[in-house]
Amino acid sequence: FGWLFSACSPVRDLGENSYLLNKNIIKSNKKELNEGIESILKQKPNRRILGVFRFHLGVYSLANRGKQNGFKKWIKKTIGEEPVLLDQGLTKRSRSQAEVYVQNHGYFNAVVTDSTVYKKRKKANVIYTIKTGSEYRLKNITYSIPDKVVEYFVLEDSASSVLKSGAIFDATKFQEERERISTTLRNLGFYEFNQLYISFDIDTALNSNQANVKLIIAGTSSISSTGDTLSNGKHKLYRINNVYIQTDYDPLAKTLKIPSDTVVYKGYYFLSSFHKLQYKPEALLARNFITKGDFYKLKNAEYTYKSLSSLGLFKFINIQYAPAINDTLQGNWLNSYIYLSPAPKQDYKIEVDGTHNGGNFGIGGNITYRNKNSFRGAESIELRLRARIESIPDFVDTTYQSGNGLSLNTWEVGPEITLRIPRFLWPLSRFNHSSFAEPVTLFTTSYNYQKRPEYNRIQLVLSSGFEFRETKFKRHYVYPAEINHSNFTLSDAFVKKLNEIDDPRLILYYRDYLITNGRYSFVYNTQLPNIYRDFWFFRFTFEIAGNSVRLLDLLTKKNYSKDEQYDFAGNRYSQYIRPDFDFRYYQVFSSHSSIIYRLTSGIGIAYLNSQFMPYEKTFFAGGANDLRAFRARTIGPGAYQTDNFVEQLGEIKINLNLEYRFDIFKILEGALFVDAGNVWLRKDNKTIPKGQFSFDKFPGEMAIGSGIGFRLDFTFFIFRLDVGVPLKDPGRDAGDRWVLRDLKPSSIVYNFGIGYPF
Repeated sequence: FGWLFSACSPVRDLGENSYLLNKNIIKSNKKELNEGIESILKQKPNRRILGVFRFHLGVYSLANRGKQNGFKKWIKKTIGEEPVLLDQGLTKRSRSQAEVYVQNHGYFNAVVTDSTVYKKRKKANVIYTIKTGSEYRLKNITYSIPDKVVEYFVLEDSASSVLKSGAIFDATKFQEERERISTTLRNLGFYEFNQLYISFDIDTALNSNQANVKLIIAGTSSISSTGDTLSNGKHKLYRINNVYIQTDYDPLAKTLKIPSDTVVYKGYYFLSSFHKLQYKPEALLARNFITKGDFYKLKNAEYTYKSLSSLGLFKFINIQYAPAINDTLQGNWLNSYIYLSPAPKQDYKIEVDGTHNGGNFGIGGNITYRNKNSFRGAESIELRLRARIESIPDFVDTTYQSGNGLSLNTWEVGPEITLRIPRFLWPLSRFNHSSFAEPVTLFTTSYNYQKRPEYNRIQLVLSSGFEFRETKFKRHYVYPAEINHSNFTLSDAFVKKLNEIDDPRLILYYRDYLITNGRYSFVYNTQLPNIYRDFWFFRFTFEIAGNSVRLLDLLTKKNYSKDEQYDFAGNRYSQYIRPDFDFRYYQVFSSHSSIIYRLTSGIGIAYLNSQFMPYEKTFFAGGANDLRAFRARTIGPGAYQTDNFVEQLGEIKINLNLEYRFDIFKILEGALFVDAGNVWLRKDNKTIPKGQFSFDKFPGEMAIGSGIGFRLDFTFFIFRLDVGVPLKDPGRDAGDRWVLRDLKPSSIVYNFGIGYPF
């Protein structure tokens, strides 16, 4: 209500001849131009939330009334937005800009007019009407390049030109072509070439709405024998002579530090002030793509910079070139200088986080120590100690109520150590020198001890694998060997509770188990830093477990039977496959607002040595990053109704999220969201009626919740509060699942967290 009223209130404070700019309307016979024209208009109306509420304008108007004080001024400056009043001068400038924009896109005879429609309550709409006329198209594209070597390379790559005969004339394409040719030539050895050598001669006087284009590449300047300056000199092709890599460069030193030690390795010069190199040359050469004897290539310097940066060893990297002066060299040569400024060898960080989900509080943190370049091969060792204490429902105590969060009845602690090697190991080592892959091999060991009211659990995890990048947007994670061992010690009361429920699935969940699995993940992410445009995120993971151990049983057991279950090292091992995916589309309206659409789903299939999925690999619904209107592990499976307080888990999961994000002021962001989802069982279970997945029933068994969120963005981390209310509960009878009429204060679920939910 506050938003609705405040959105209209500013007009009451306007002067007699002042009008609030309500909206810009663009009318054009070429709709594809509208978005570009909208972006260049000199005057835009106050921003709206959900395209309806002028929240920031309303805040400004309220704070602008009455006697002004420091607080009101702060509100107006940080949250409020000053009214955008109609300015006819800016309207005329916008019209002129729009006309230039349309003409630059090939409509040379375009005419843009503007008109203003004055609405009620002192608001005004500005209408820009564009009559484009006929477009001009490119006819013939010719080249004038005196340097025959340059001409050869340009014509050979002419198929890649962004200027195409028959295409609509577009001024921006000419600059793109200049950049393309310049980059192409600099990647072929023309070190000194730049865009200033490229110009265009455009002839539109053909009486046919067509334009002939001549692309001109001037030669370099030279001095003739008479002293005249000529411009038809040839562009020089350069090769790389020597490559110098200084590993202790200090860009902030008052005086230049002269390296006292030089090591020549495979023809590369490593410079340092230490008697012994801090880095093994091979480790740095694997991330260097500037090679002696090759032609100069701009992209090789870019690959080298990016690849060395990914090591995390250097706080400053600078790559320079200088002509090599040597009478014995024939042709044009460059020396390359790679300056590396080391980051501190050791660092640590402390992270503290608090959670609050459905009345259950928790606090935890990590202490992380990292030793970089541990074995002089750019490796790093990371030691992390995790600890957490929180309040969760006591499944044995049926009198437990959500909200008794200060009881803090659960705690866990455990170390984790990771060895990170920035390359592939044998047999993949031949792929290490890749300009894009940035390969990494990881070995991780973790130990976790968790104490809950119902049980104590010890978990040991060993894993090894590697990661690499395929393209700028694609990344692969391959972990061929992981071992996960969990040991449970159940309380007598919990054992009694499980026996009363008489669900064999639950009993098996809390039994000691061993998982030997392999895992592969693929991530496709088109997001670009600091660019506000739509992008996609897709993650697919496939996990398979137990097959290698089962094969061992097949080969070694005399009376092997596929219907029998076996142990390994005294523990029942799990056998399953588990694919899942996470798909998101980020629709970015501006730097101030966006909508995120998300679909996640997965299925776990146990077979042979397992009747059910292990506890760690089941799916659950609810929680701070899922269904935010429901507490974690309290939904499903399917339409199952229970009050036994035991975690509700499933083998199939479907989850949908829709979230609208918007800025409120500098560090405070708001969000409106709707979540839907549930988990199901693959097969019918008599102890869990209505829990089985069914294609015709699952849409009606989706839990639905909605709410509002607030995020404090401190750049280095985001503190989040999401407040959700349930709208549909699948645990109720089929005709009574919508719970809007039953909402009460206790129905509200609060979720605190760090970072965005997705």
